[in-house]
Amino acid sequence: MATQNRPDRLTLNAYSDQNRQGPVYNRFTNTLTNPILGVKGIQLVNANFVNSSLQLNDDKGQLLFFYYTSGTLSGMCTLANLKCIRLHPSWFVPYPGFTTYTRNAYYNSGTELVAALNTAASTNGDSATYNPLWTAGQVTFSFDTANRRIAVAGNGTNYIAPAAADDPNVLDVLRGTTTATNRIKMNVYNSSNTYATAMLQPYAEGITMNARLGFTLSYNARGSFWSSSSQKGCATSTGVPNNSSTTAVIGDCPPNMIGIQNVGVYLSVSTGGGQDSYGKKNLIASIPIENAPYCVNSYTTNSVEIPSLSTPNEIYEVTVELLDDYGLPFNQCWNCNTQIGLALYY
Repeated sequence: MATQNRPDRLTLNAYSDQNRQGPVYNRFTNTLTNPILGVKGIQLVNANFVNSSLQLNDDKGQLLFFYYTSGTLSGMCTLANLKCIRLHPSWFVPYPGFTTYTRNAYYNSGTELVAALNTAASTNGDSATYNPLWTAGQVTFSFDTANRRIAVAGNGTNYIAPAAADDPNVLDVLRGTTTATNRIKMNVYNSSNTYATAMLQPYAEGITMNARLGFTLSYNARGSFWSSSSQKGCATSTGVPNNSSTTAVIGDCPPNMIGIQNVGVYLSVSTGGGQDSYGKKNLIASIPIENAPYCVNSYTTNSVEIPSLSTPNEIYEVTVELLDDYGLPFNQCWNCNTQIGLALYY
């Protein structure tokens, strides 16, 4: 029988967190007016939150597009010929007076994404001081609305070749192995306006914007149309760099404009009850994203009773944490509420 200290249902709200800080959150704590006693199991029954994910992840290296460019075709895929077009994270706050950057945002279509990339590729779209692999006006992106593909072409007579995410030259740049001053940085608010003290652009090895735009082949992959003109390092189905004066390089796949697909919900009171693929415990549920960005994603579990049985006997407060497919914070703006509904078993 439900009592004051043994309720059947419990709802948790981000708005009820009295200690919230910052413009965004991915975790919040609710302190209970009355402690819950004698709990044997807990189960998530519903969740409501805003789908705040962007198509390109701010913190997982998806804002960096790497490509090779060279006046000659033979042996062009070298570290010296590697270039990068990048977007700054949506949360980027520039040093006062710094304006040469392009922020990531939500894009309604491939056309909008291509427009942002062309801004980043053109004059004042980036800074060669903080992105040493950037050359203004060197490439142009386009979106074929009929085939739903993104293409990139050089502005001149150079050959162009998209690089694979696991290309050793890309990894060399990210790590600063050969040349530390080739690493891509951001002139953030507290950077002192110098490259040496600037913040590194967030990255993850093996993940770049290239695959998200449709250039999906890995470094050691061989496309369906591999030939004697193909080059290892050119991440297309032909492996052949294209001469920009005649044609563009077209992605092998449509761009991925989905963003994340699932949100993991973790509870401080579900001690060891569940575990995700990254080894993080306290998982209570994995919720699929089924609504468009900036709409409320409402989830209700099925009627099957599958409680997490690893719970403390006395519960005085509960902390909720939200993580995305990559195990990174699934951030919500503080003007957006998150509600979690729980069933309690005794």
